[in-house]
Amino acid sequence: MAVTISPVGLATAPVANTLAFMATYKEKLCRPFCVDSTIQPQVSVVYTTGTPKLDRTTVFIPVKAVITIVTQSNPCGCNAHTQLFTENFVVAFQGRTSLPTTVTLTNVGRDIFGSNVNCGCAHSYTINDSLVISLVAPTTPAVNEGGDGTDN
Repeated sequence: MAVTISPVGLATAPVANTLAFMATYKEKLCRPFCVDSTIQPQVSVVYTTGTPKLDRTTVFIPVKAVITIVTQSNPCGCNAHTQLFTENFVVAFQGRTSLPTTVTLTNVGRDIFGSNVNCGCAHSYTINDSLVISLVAPTTPAVNEGGDGTDN
């Protein structure tokens, strides 16, 4: 249905070329589930980053999240129902003059719960992922000590 990106507070000083944020997904379920049941949906989110783009001094990183939610109404799992969702968003790094050589996205925490609850049944599922994305800047070749451009 939707993704919302929010900044997060950091317990330590920010690090250059690193962005901490929260991605919130609210996905509508085809099959509601009972929020008080011992059988709760199983959730996974797989992230991939696309090709970075440089525009003036900003690097834009496209991110794709593929979300899988499996609901079932009995413990055997014989009538499990799987739903796939794909969400796309972009994060930006300002003050850059070149494209990164590597982009790393890490999930550092997840909070999940049923939402849009009516009469004890959740008709949606909310996933809050705390994420960190880091860029590795290209290295500049070292200048030799002789300064004449040869490798002595």
